[in-house]
Amino acid sequence: MSKQNYEPLAEAVIAAVGGPENITSVTHCMTRLRFVLKDDSIPNADQVKKIKGVKGVMNQGGQYQVIIGTHVNEVCPIVQKKLHLTDGQPPAENKDTSLFNRFFKVISGCMMPMIGPMIAGGILKGLLTILVTAGVLNNTTGTYQILYAAADAVLYFMPIIVGFSAGKVFNTNPYVTAAIGAALVYPNLAAAIASEEGIAFLGVPVVSMSYANSFLPILVASYFASWVEKGAKKIIPQMVQLMIVPAVVLLVTVPASFLVIGPVMNTVSNWMSAGVMFIYNLSPIFGGLLLGAFWQVIVLLGLHAAFIPVLINNLMSMGSDPINAILGITVWAIAGMALGYGLKQKDPEQKSIGIGSFLTAMCGVTEPAIYSIALPNMKLFACSWIGGGIGGAILAMLGGRIYAMAGDGLFRIPAMINPAGLDISFYGFIGCASLALVVSAVLGFFMAKREEAVETENAFIQPIKGEVVDQALIPDQIFASDALGKGYGIKPAEGIVYAPFSGTIATVANTKHSVGLVANNGLELLIHVGIDTVHLNGKGFDMKVAANQKVKQGDILFTFDKDQLEKDGYDLITAVLVMNADDHPEYKEQLNLKTV
Repeated sequence: MSKQNYEPLAEAVIAAVGGPENITSVTHCMTRLRFVLKDDSIPNADQVKKIKGVKGVMNQGGQYQVIIGTHVNEVCPIVQKKLHLTDGQPPAENKDTSLFNRFFKVISGCMMPMIGPMIAGGILKGLLTILVTAGVLNNTTGTYQILYAAADAVLYFMPIIVGFSAGKVFNTNPYVTAAIGAALVYPNLAAAIASEEGIAFLGVPVVSMSYANSFLPILVASYFASWVEKGAKKIIPQMVQLMIVPAVVLLVTVPASFLVIGPVMNTVSNWMSAGVMFIYNLSPIFGGLLLGAFWQVIVLLGLHAAFIPVLINNLMSMGSDPINAILGITVWAIAGMALGYGLKQKDPEQKSIGIGSFLTAMCGVTEPAIYSIALPNMKLFACSWIGGGIGGAILAMLGGRIYAMAGDGLFRIPAMINPAGLDISFYGFIGCASLALVVSAVLGFFMAKREEAVETENAFIQPIKGEVVDQALIPDQIFASDALGKGYGIKPAEGIVYAPFSGTIATVANTKHSVGLVANNGLELLIHVGIDTVHLNGKGFDMKVAANQKVKQGDILFTFDKDQLEKDGYDLITAVLVMNADDHPEYKEQLNLKTV
């Protein structure tokens, strides 16, 4: 059978979600097209679901998700090509009036393509930590360093990857915004800024801070760059814009990122650090509650840099640190929230995202859980705040402390061991971290919206678009009676016949006007196009399948020239009959079909 043509499906979906002018970006996961739309109210979910090849629709977390199936990886490139998205230039700017919705649509558009690699990196990091702890690997060997680079690269170089995605979201050149992200983590420049002498730009000192693993600075920088590009295009003649506009954007945005955007982030971070330390010193329990609840939000916003010197100073000056002990609780809370979400889901894809994010968080990497689960549903993020806040407050009350810089999740436990012997820091952390995980998991389970698995094997789709009529109205006595089987008729709206279920082609008429199929559950179905079309001897019909061939639901079985055949006077009403209906009484529910 020839390769499936998905262009009609792509065109139908684009039109149904509001056309190119309503689409900001589109990506895909295992089974879904994930659109970021300017106006989510335009698509009619019922109409989208009626498109042949669409198995369901969801509108969640700033994304309009059209469920296609496992062949979505073949459909998405066609959609992107028709939208001219393959060159990184999406349609017009997002005009959504809700600032809240726009913010999370931007985050979703920038981060969703990274979720898979981030989960993979977290799993690799956890595996490496286990191997080093077990003495199988030494962290100074080339083997370890190469594998760690593979695990850490996505997060370390996040400004580059997010810069590229943000360029698409903000309707600007994504390669330029990726270059801005690359400048933020440029090794020689980063080393020079961090050196004792530091550097200056036109006499203005550059604030020393690291942009590796950061998200918000490049996001703001990319948004700023989009406006610089628009302004430059208004001034620079079109014939030289290809070369000059990117140069202007880089010339303006990169220095602005180091001189303005970075320092603003650093200042806010310092204020937050000072405020949190003041609160903790005033009331450790309240400080533990605050840090346990919202530390992951601080990390998400990239405002955690100013805390690092405080944590190191506490450890160096006191030999232990109560603040960093509390921060470890938040990772377990995020993990619990992801676990609760995953356990709630019936859809295999969403379940795998939840369980995978849980395992990754337990290895110390929370980004997949935050970006794929928490941010799209702030109620779930709040579940982790509650669990983390409770665990953090109790650990602070117990006086728990960390005694070494360590990883997160399970790998933080060894750092909680007091060199003088096991004490409340060790036992308290395990208890409080477990409590945070359980509380967040329970809350996450009850607050998560269950996404049902898309069932297709036991539900038929209509084999031809058109009006369904009662079997008795088929103008052929054999078909209208129960002689061949029970079913219905269709007045075709187009000349394409699809497989109504997955199964095997049992028979193909020599005259190409009918086929018999057997479903995987044994049900036998006859699809016969037209009355007396047997006399055409195949003229006007194009059969795409052969006997004994396996087909999937939605595959094209054959086509016919509807207009010409009707012009020639043939009644094309199509009989769809279950030939062993007595053995499959469930056929009545299965034949209550949706339009393809």
